[in-house]
Parts: sequence; C-alpha cells; structure tokens
Amino acid sequence: MKGHKNNIFIRFYDYMTKKYKAPEECKLLMAERNLNTMFKAQVMLILLGIYGLVSILITNKGNYMSSIPRFIYFGEYIVFGFLCIFASAKLKKLTFVRSTIKMIPTYFLFLYLMVYPMFILFYEKNTFNSMIVYACVTVNFPVFFDISPAIFTPIVTIASATLLPHISKEYSMFIVMDSVIFVLILYFLSFKRWATEKDNFLHHRSEHEYKENIENELRLAQVVQQSFFKHNETIYEDWAISYYNKPMAGVSGDFLDIYSTDNNLDGIGIFDVSGHGIASGLVTMLVKNIIFQEFYNGRNDKLKSIIDRINIRYIKEKGNIENYLTGIVSRMNGNKIEFINAGHSMPIYYSAQEDSANYVEDDNTAFGAIGLPDIPTNFVSHTVEMNRGDELIFFTDGATEATNADGDDFGKDRLLKSIFRNADRPLTTQVNCIVSDILTFVGNEPQKDDITIIILKKK
Repeated sequence: MKGHKNNIFIRFYDYMTKKYKAPEECKLLMAERNLNTMFKAQVMLILLGIYGLVSILITNKGNYMSSIPRFIYFGEYIVFGFLCIFASAKLKKLTFVRSTIKMIPTYFLFLYLMVYPMFILFYEKNTFNSMIVYACVTVNFPVFFDISPAIFTPIVTIASATLLPHISKEYSMFIVMDSVIFVLILYFLSFKRWATEKDNFLHHRSEHEYKENIENELRLAQVVQQSFFKHNETIYEDWAISYYNKPMAGVSGDFLDIYSTDNNLDGIGIFDVSGHGIASGLVTMLVKNIIFQEFYNGRNDKLKSIIDRINIRYIKEKGNIENYLTGIVSRMNGNKIEFINAGHSMPIYYSAQEDSANYVEDDNTAFGAIGLPDIPTNFVSHTVEMNRGDELIFFTDGATEATNADGDDFGKDRLLKSIFRNADRPLTTQVNCIVSDILTFVGNEPQKDDITIIILKKK
C-alpha cells in the first residue's frame, strides 16, 4: 500500500513537473517581460506612496505621531519603488545571469504588496478593507506579471491562513467558503497563466527551430545548385561571355548552361522553370542533365529535333511534377548563331557596326513550352549572323518584370535602352551596369522573380 501511495505521488510529481516546469530560456523571457512591466508598476506605486503621504499630512492636521506607521508604510512604497526601478534597470543590462536573479524584483514587489493587507488587518484592525486590498493584489499580480506558482501559491496560502480566522470571527461561514473558493480560483489562475506562457514559448521555439531547419536546407540546396551550375571562367577563341544570375530566394528556378569543347564555344542555353523555391530548383538540376545530354548527342541533328527530344524526355522523366520551363537553346556555326525559343522572351541583338540594339524579330508561328504534355508545340529556328563586336543578350522575365514601389515593370523598353547605353563598356561592366539599372529602378521593393542575364559577344 505504501509503495502504491509513493507511486501515485511520484506520478503526480512527474505530471506537475512536465506540465509546469519551464525551460530556463522561457523563464528568462518571462523575467525580462516582468522587468519591463516593473517600470510602469513602480511608477504607479511611487505616485500612490506620494498620494498616501500627502493625504496623511492633510487629514491629520499636525497630529502625526499616531500616523507614523502609515508614514513608514507609504514611504516604503516610494523607497522600494525607486530601489526596484534601479535594480530592474541593472538586471536588464545583464546578459549571462539566471532567471531566478532577474525574478528578484518581481518576487520582492509581490512580497511587499502583500504586506499592505496584513498592515491593514493588524494595525488598522479592519478585516473588510484588508480583504479588499488582498483580493486586488492577488488577482492583478498574476495578470500583469509572470510569476511562478511555486512562489505565488505559498505566499497566497500564508496570507489566506492569516486572514481566514478573522473572517470566520466577523462574518458567516458563507463568506469563509467564498474566500476559500476565491483562493482556489487564484491558484488555478496562477497555474494556468504559467502553463500558457510556457506552452506559447515552446510553440514559438519549435516554429523558430522549424524555420531555421528550412533555412539551413535552403542554404544547403543553394550551395548544391550553385556548385552544380558553376561555370569556369573559360576564354573562348571567337566568343566572350558574361552573365548574371540572382535567385529570388536561396534556390533559383532560372539556370544557364554553356556548352563548349576545349576553348571552342558550341552553344549556350538559358531557361526559366515555372514556380519558385526548392521544387523549381530541383527541376533545374533534372532538366539541365537532359538538355546537356541531348545537345551533345544531337551534334549532327537539327536544333529543332534536339528541342523536341528534350521536351519528350522531360515530360517522361518528370512524372507528376507540374513544373514546365521556357528557354532558349543556341548553337554556334561559324559566325552564325542558331537558336530556338521555347516560349521565352526573344533576345536582343546589338550591332556594333550600326551602333543599334533591337529585339530579334519573331515570326509569330512558334508556340508552346517545354514540359506541357497536353499542349502542342511548334519550335521555330532563328539565325543571327554576328560580326566583330556584335552582341546577343539573353534574359529571363525576372529582368523585365521587376517592379518598383508604384507597381511599374522595368519592362522591355528600359532593358533595351540600358543595353544600348552600356554597349561600349567592357563585357563584365555591361552586365553590372544593366543589373544596376534594374535594381535602381526597383528600389527597396523585394525581388519577385529570379533574374538571369547573359551577354554573348563576337570577338
């Protein structure tokens, strides 16, 4: 039987510990909140102390000897108020200190507030007023302060045990029972407030840890993707390339690819996967491998056949993934560049001889994108002949659809003017200036899409 009782006690203790024992970080957070509340509470109590002293001076009219205890009590409100404010200010600056130390002003305030009803009870001999003050303090304190039930309930119990004999003598048992019920409600309030604050802390901490894990995974995915898409700074015999790629988030849905053999440039590709985040980032890695293989496997095939095979293979390998992609694949043939546009923005051609920049004309017969199984496609080949100093600029819609605070897009016209204005600069400087124009236009507005720009120049 004894073992059974001990077992019940242990189980009850384990339950209380699990339910109400807060982590040190949680108690520190509540202590910090108490210190912030302490300043407001102490200012009010200092004013109350001043009001009490002034009231005694006015009402007693020189007969102050009998009111010395009251003078002392209201004087304590002022002295202890400034003391608590000073201690709270010092404790707020301390970083490496336990919660029990930072809770000292809170416990001290509760103790000397509970002295007030005892003062009224034993000095004023007024049980009713003592009950009123006791009720005000015990109800309001757990409402405005986070105080541990381990501190609150013993103090309230001692004060209640002091008051109840006087209540039973002067009032009926009905009032006594009401007082007991009131105390039980106070216990419930104290335990519930503490448990709620602890649960809120644990909930927010778990949310914070979850977000941290997601951010860590995004950073890892970004590192993997950047490593996967990394292009060495190769100097090509007849061509120069410079590019910019900035994801909206950690992982990009845009990607570019450079196809080369030794120092000969074979072709370039730029693609924009639908959607954002990890899903589109994973798709970029899947489709890059497909495009790379089909590009080199089809060296002797028509570029249109290569794109068609890429489309068929991607639809087959992606399964139920809904992401599709738009893009351009280009292939060098001497001074000529052949490219196929699969639902993407047409590139800009800069002629060094004519000093002009224009969008490559589309014959409007092409349609469709890569990875849409139920939508027909017609991919059309375009050819641009490049002379020394000419440039071909490819970009994703993140560049033209970047918006400012007024909701205006950077647009194709501004992009065209920016490219023309910077065409005489070194290639890397050109890219940086174009991106700078976009970012200046956008201002402080958050980036809403991935931005990729490639400039291909004929040497």
